Amino acid sequence: MTAAAATGRVPRSGMRPVDPRRDLAGLADVIEIAFADSLDPAGRRMADEMRRYGRWGWLGWLVGHLFLPPAAYPQGYVWIDQGQVVGNASLMPVQGTLGRWVMANVAVRPEFRRRGIARSLVGACLDLARRERVGEVLLQVKTGNLAARELYRRFGFIDYGTRITWRLPGPVRWPEGGGSPSARLRRPNEWQAHFALAQRLAPIGLVWPHPLRASSFRSGSWAAAEPWAHWVWPSDGPVQAALSGRIDSTGSSQLFLLCDPSIRGTAEVPLLELALRGHHHAAVVVETEAGAGDEALLRLGFREDHRLLWMRIGLTPAGREAGP
Repeated sequence: MTAAAATGRVPRSGMRPVDPRRDLAGLADVIEIAFADSLDPAGRRMADEMRRYGRWGWLGWLVGHLFLPPAAYPQGYVWIDQGQVVGNASLMPVQGTLGRWVMANVAVRPEFRRRGIARSLVGACLDLARRERVGEVLLQVKTGNLAARELYRRFGFIDYGTRITWRLPGPVRWPEGGGSPSARLRRPNEWQAHFALAQRLAPIGLVWPHPLRASSFRSGSWAAAEPWAHWVWPSDGPVQAALSGRIDSTGSSQLFLLCDPSIRGTAEVPLLELALRGHHHAAVVVETEAGAGDEALLRLGFREDHRLLWMRIGLTPAGREAGP
């Protein structure tokens, strides 16, 4: 960490702690440039709002707290060059999960890369997490970003699971004659079987960045404003596959598919048909573990949107890496 960052002075160049009162617009620019090929509409809207509030100075910082999500006000560090934000690494606690934090938006403007800036920012964030007595830090990285993955591994991050997000660009291509009627709504007393299936097939958690919790399956909500629905397969016998989903405020359907490897290719279409057929959805997004349900989703017309590797490091206050 640079001396300026450690003492809190405001450098014209180098690293310092992020200050949303003056960094909102600069953060938005760096994030949008660095992730230009992967920002979804919601991410672009947030970047535009951050720039708008950033132009208002301290008043924008104050008002923005009322309208911007917590991700717009992270802890972490920025790298400054001649007064301009050229790099960023954000650190945020996971709401409702004591001791689990997320590192996000590790980004450097292209013309400033290969100078060790990202390495310095990541190291400073981990030092901050240790000082805050954080137990573990999670991050997501594109599977194809080999340079970033190697950087994180050098700090001690380990692979924690790979997720694929699928999107439906057009109408569902349902099989002729309809799917099997063997899927049904989950019964209230089946939440434990659903939870056990998730523990076995998706132990890292269903909804980023929250861990698996029995209470989430019992109540049917993952700390979200919109209620979740659950469907299971088969209609009789032990639960071998499950689909959880919600419709968000934009009318988009967000679904998570769990399917035992022994019955893949059999349960996916009935579950999706039960959830989607006969309903209008502004957009449909399905998330799966890598390799789970790929063939069925492709046949129905889904296309892979992105593939993300979850990575994790366990921390102790003294800075020793903890096991998974």
